[in-house]
Amino acid sequence: MGTWHDIESAREQWLDAETISDDTLEALLEVAKGQAIAYAPALPTEDVPTNYAYAQLRQAQNLWNAGRVDASGGAGDGGDFVARPFPLDWHVKAILRPARGRPRVR
Repeated sequence: MGTWHDIESAREQWLDAETISDDTLEALLEVAKGQAIAYAPALPTEDVPTNYAYAQLRQAQNLWNAGRVDASGGAGDGGDFVARPFPLDWHVKAILRPARGRPRVR
């Protein structure tokens, strides 16, 4: 258990965060936190589980990358590949709500 990420903790774990202004990084973390809270199961206490904080950081990275995608096509290399990150992608959702094993009936 811990706390949500702030500017300092995000920069410790995300190398690209050093290139982002404090205001922008703070906004990314707040938006990502709100999205994580909206999707994740409700917390019974003020303590933040590690997976929630980790999902917040990953979602902040997704938001940052989404804002940097070349909408005209290509990824800056002149090719046809376009990276389009989606809000709260499957990876972040899986961190917040891991799949549970279910018995199969045959």
